[in-house]
Amino acid sequence: MIVSLRSFLLLTFGLILAFNSSGFDVDAELCPLVLLDGCTDVTACNYVASATTDDGSCEYLSCLVGCMDEDACNFNPDALYPNNGTCNFTTCAGCMDATACNFDEDASIAVEAACVYTCFGCSDFTACNFDPNADFSSLTNCVYAIPNFDCEGNPTGCDGCEPILISDASDQFVECTDELPLIFSESMEAISSCSEEQLSVAVFTADIRDSVIVNAGFTGDGAGTDGAIRIFGLTALGLSESDFFIESYPLILTRFTNGLATLTGEVTNELNPNLKWSVHLTFEDAQIASEWLDADEAHGLVIANGCELNPEQVSVYRLKADQSFLIGQGGYADSYLQLSHMPLNENKRFQLGVGANSSTCSYGFGGWFAWEGRVLGVPVLGMTGDVVIDLSSDGVNTVPCGSESTAHFFSTLNPACGLLTEAVQTFYRMDESSPIWTGNCAAEITLCALDGEEPEIPLPCTAAFEDACEDPLSLSFSEALISGDTLNGNAFVLERTHSAQDCSGNTGVFIQTITYLGEQCPEQSELTAFESDDVHHASRFQQRSAVDVSDERTHNDPDLTLHPNPGNGWAFLDWTSQNTGPVTIEVFHADGTFALEPIICQMNSHQKQRVQLNGGVLNAGTYFVRIRSNLEFQVIPWVIIR
Repeated sequence: MIVSLRSFLLLTFGLILAFNSSGFDVDAELCPLVLLDGCTDVTACNYVASATTDDGSCEYLSCLVGCMDEDACNFNPDALYPNNGTCNFTTCAGCMDATACNFDEDASIAVEAACVYTCFGCSDFTACNFDPNADFSSLTNCVYAIPNFDCEGNPTGCDGCEPILISDASDQFVECTDELPLIFSESMEAISSCSEEQLSVAVFTADIRDSVIVNAGFTGDGAGTDGAIRIFGLTALGLSESDFFIESYPLILTRFTNGLATLTGEVTNELNPNLKWSVHLTFEDAQIASEWLDADEAHGLVIANGCELNPEQVSVYRLKADQSFLIGQGGYADSYLQLSHMPLNENKRFQLGVGANSSTCSYGFGGWFAWEGRVLGVPVLGMTGDVVIDLSSDGVNTVPCGSESTAHFFSTLNPACGLLTEAVQTFYRMDESSPIWTGNCAAEITLCALDGEEPEIPLPCTAAFEDACEDPLSLSFSEALISGDTLNGNAFVLERTHSAQDCSGNTGVFIQTITYLGEQCPEQSELTAFESDDVHHASRFQQRSAVDVSDERTHNDPDLTLHPNPGNGWAFLDWTSQNTGPVTIEVFHADGTFALEPIICQMNSHQKQRVQLNGGVLNAGTYFVRIRSNLEFQVIPWVIIR
């Protein structure tokens, strides 16, 4: 018996009433019954299962007509009458080759031309849309999580967890080189900025008092696959496509005179450029290889590929474990590796020199390390890794005297997030003390002379300065005729200046003034005179055989002028020639030697003459200019000041 829905509902409603009459409490406010008109014949094409009232709309033809082509996407196996004009042959067509990159498991019509066998996709396993089936790398299509979030947008918990140095690391200043500290004697503390957990701090001190050597490092150019840094086993752990990492740009090896060295820069995986490490390696205890080999018969150098090592020209280093890190970048964000020296017994070391990188015979640097840390959230440990780099020639940066310093490098790592904080505290030299005069020369000397005699002018003092930092001093001396002249017993004032400059630019000065009044010597008790430690009875101004002013032809013509005088080295000599013929103009030092090349001019009698003198090449001091003809000569002092 077939019971319609309407009959079923009426029967159910009657049962409810029956139960109610039997004592069941039925709510008087029953939900109203929803009545729906439609085709209620299940054999009709437009049968409506939810209809409660048959509205006479049933039809039986449309569902019996359809696509009866078995190759069509919309083949209707229940159709009784064909309507092949409605057949669709495109929506189910596709590549049905399971080996193709675009195999369509839902396709029912094979289209061989549609198959693609070069599989493009994101080949970076650290990307959010990594395609493990991609056999052609297309990193440009990769989608990565934003920093500090995963691919689902969930925070990773590392944001703001950088270590913080909470001790003072500000720069300091000292006066002398020997005050620059080579040992860090204070305490330095650090905490995690997100948890305030106490973190360990490591430090090394670089000596920057003499010179610093810098080299650029490149992957060793040898046979086979190479990398500037190799981490053996990372690929086997499924954490890299290759164990080899190439420099993104040249690595920098920096060496200090106290046996410390650093290697810094960035390396990139040779197969996946999104996998990067920031390089922070520190080396210590530099020794000449020959001395290190002699210290223990177990010590040995690593030589490869037929290279030759000269132990006298190779240096060896120990890896400083507490300050040697690879910090993850790019796809390795929040990852880190801490490196330690291998072998543990240190019978091999990191080598620097020609053929020393244990791979090529070029000038290079190399050695082995163990590694431990966390990569992509996975704790890792490995016993083998190495550095293999060729080096550029040494770039020696000499530290100028007065610019010396020492630098304390601090490192603190937050292992929870692989974040590293580094800081440098530098002690600079700042010398502000001038050299001090220590000679026993008098600052003022007064000369006198007997009738008809010229004063005896002492030679300059021996320079004597002392520097507070015992630095080498640059000494200079000059003298200038302040007034008068030193010829023919005339009065004069001569000033001598001794200077000493240290390498920081501080200058100390001692000035000595020599005065002659042109008078007879007063009584000894009235004489104010001081002897220098180098007084000689032969005046420098008397030793002038080339400027012999005692010649009877000599006279000082009031028409002869030299201006400006004193001057800075350029001057005009004006006079009226007394005779026709050649005239020679000569410039002498005070000791009678030539200071400039002579100038020869042809003059006419009783004409005003002018010659320009170029003393720009002369030091400050007193010189003598002589105008000489066949019949006479004249001499005039020339004072140059700077």
